[in-house]
Amino acid sequence: MRITVRVAAVQAEPTWLRLSEGVERVVELIGAAAGEGARLIAFPETFLPGYPWWRWVEANQWNVEYSTRCRENSMVRDGAEMRAITDAARDNGIHVVLGFGERQDRRIYMSQAVIDDSGELLTVRRKAGLNSVERKVFASGTPNLPAVHHTPIGKYGALSGQENQRPLLTRALRADEEQIHIAAWPGSAHGEVAGPDSMTTVSRMYALEVGAFVLAPCVVVGESAWEGTGSYPRPVAGPTGRARIYGPDGEEVVDALEEGEEGLLYADLEIGAQAVDGQQCESGRGTRDRKDRVATRRGSRRLAAGWQAGPDRWALPMSLGTYPGGIAAC
Repeated sequence: MRITVRVAAVQAEPTWLRLSEGVERVVELIGAAAGEGARLIAFPETFLPGYPWWRWVEANQWNVEYSTRCRENSMVRDGAEMRAITDAARDNGIHVVLGFGERQDRRIYMSQAVIDDSGELLTVRRKAGLNSVERKVFASGTPNLPAVHHTPIGKYGALSGQENQRPLLTRALRADEEQIHIAAWPGSAHGEVAGPDSMTTVSRMYALEVGAFVLAPCVVVGESAWEGTGSYPRPVAGPTGRARIYGPDGEEVVDALEEGEEGLLYADLEIGAQAVDGQQCESGRGTRDRKDRVATRRGSRRLAAGWQAGPDRWALPMSLGTYPGGIAAC
């Protein structure tokens, strides 16, 4: 049986290093997406409290101050802030994939939370493979394989940043016949690091390799990211990146928002049964939400692999959580 699932990818600027305001923003976006009929909303990498682009500023004293603020404004997985977000998912009947800084004691991790439409926290993964700058702020998680979540809206999974191009992780998700994938990105604010073009390329190649729809939410990096830096030199500003939604053939199923524009990118994905020849197929149609207008276009026609109930055989269970996969950390 084929079903149509509306999804939303976030393209927005975080409330940098202000956790309470950030949680309010997340709840607001969840409500906005659900109000447009979305069943799944995907947030960028480390949307709370914001990706540490300030680490590229060559000022040790300033970096120590902001590293402390980053830790203080990161969430714990069982705290009041997470409960506010899970309550919003439950109240709006929507699945949520959220990138956030997870605080545990004096360490913080780059984590992704997966919350179902009943408000249950299914998994929290901690990113293991950090780049040289991320390691200055975050601790590395345990390198467990990611989970594919078997839900009534299909089978979906999520990875952060450069994880989306690591064969061990992508093949694990492919083996579980992932249908919808969230490739979360932090945007780009520095001329010497891989920017929007690489994010687009990796997301498209993931869709082609795995044969899944790919939601690629992305952060907008604006002037507010540098508040408090004073006269310290800032990274070379460049394009911030654009959220995208790809079909399994690597084609965009909906036009992207403008560069630097804040909003939600919507698409209606048709999830169906496995094709006779074993190839994954799908058909997609997408719409985008803007403050002044809505544009639509039709994507290419194929069928996605069918949904099957059952436990995830890739997540490594831990003691927390009631979901068959437990709460996996990576």
